[in-house]
Amino acid sequence: MELYKKNLFGLLSFLVCFSINAQNQIKVSEFLQESNIATPDNNKLYFVDFWATWCGPCITAKEHLGVLQKQFPKDLYIVSMTKENPLTVERFLERKPAELAIAIDYNGETHKEFNVTAIPDGVLFNSKGKVLWRGGAPDLKANIVAKFLKQQTSNTSLSAFFEVVTEEEDFNEEYIPKEALEIKPLSVEVEDLSVVDADNYLKLTGSLTRIVSYLAKIYKNQIVLDEELDTNYEIYFKKPFNENENLAVKLITEMKLGINRKYSEGEGISFVVTTPRFWGTDQIDWGKNNAKYLVGDSQIKADNVSLKDIAYQLSYVLDMPIIVPDDNEISLSLHDWDFHYKFFQLMQTDLEDNFGITAEKKIVSYPVYHIQKNTP
Repeated sequence: MELYKKNLFGLLSFLVCFSINAQNQIKVSEFLQESNIATPDNNKLYFVDFWATWCGPCITAKEHLGVLQKQFPKDLYIVSMTKENPLTVERFLERKPAELAIAIDYNGETHKEFNVTAIPDGVLFNSKGKVLWRGGAPDLKANIVAKFLKQQTSNTSLSAFFEVVTEEEDFNEEYIPKEALEIKPLSVEVEDLSVVDADNYLKLTGSLTRIVSYLAKIYKNQIVLDEELDTNYEIYFKKPFNENENLAVKLITEMKLGINRKYSEGEGISFVVTTPRFWGTDQIDWGKNNAKYLVGDSQIKADNVSLKDIAYQLSYVLDMPIIVPDDNEISLSLHDWDFHYKFFQLMQTDLEDNFGITAEKKIVSYPVYHIQKNTP
């Protein structure tokens, strides 16, 4: 009974606290898209769905929310909010379009306001900003929404409920890692790799295979881990770090794992650069702290990245190894890029004409790195 009273008191305190705080508008950095289902005017209820592109359960939950939104298109407005980089989210939406409204909480102010520590998570509000319900999106059922709708008499518009705050207006400090390398295991499923390359740190969120593949800039199938080792992590590398340092080896060493290199043969693409005609770094400028790549259905654009970076991105979308020259001056110098990749002959022409790269699809030999626990 005493425990019940404590839990009830805690819940009431939460609701009272946030019904007061939420009288101010819910803050977002920007709306990437409004809902294709619901109307932005005169809604009685608003549901904020906290999610991320790398969170597998969040993607499944979004399907449930899409069905729920279609059941209440005039009285309920669902907003999926993430604190990821906008370009990362746009790239995800190109591959997996959504009908729900998508908002960016880039500096995490609203996540912090509602103490979001695990996702998927969500909060249901009435039009005045009072918290009515909180929990995982799959647990928000139609009967719960219908019950709260019967209790509401007022409504408000999307623009009145949310406040769009530009990044310059948000003075919350971002998290800066204290150690040169910080490793945090994750308990949630991560569907894709998330990369934040900020001024003060490099942050990677995803499976260990994808993280090591990114750091080494090689095809993901060139990294082999035992199943029990390939779990999900949030990794921070504090800047500045030595540009010549092998961050993949640094991470593996810190995790007390070993590497065994073998060679394999299979279909791949070989890049040969005899007379480079690489672009400079002023053709594309997406600013600081934004994604360096934009990979569409047929085109890759990149801002200030190396040929080795580009080969890594190509290996991911084409699902095969890409072999680049050993010359570091060619493979590691930074450039801007924009070329077709979907049809191989068009890609060949684009790379040859614009960058002086000869691409050949053939059987190639490539290293495969087997990562395992160190034997005592």
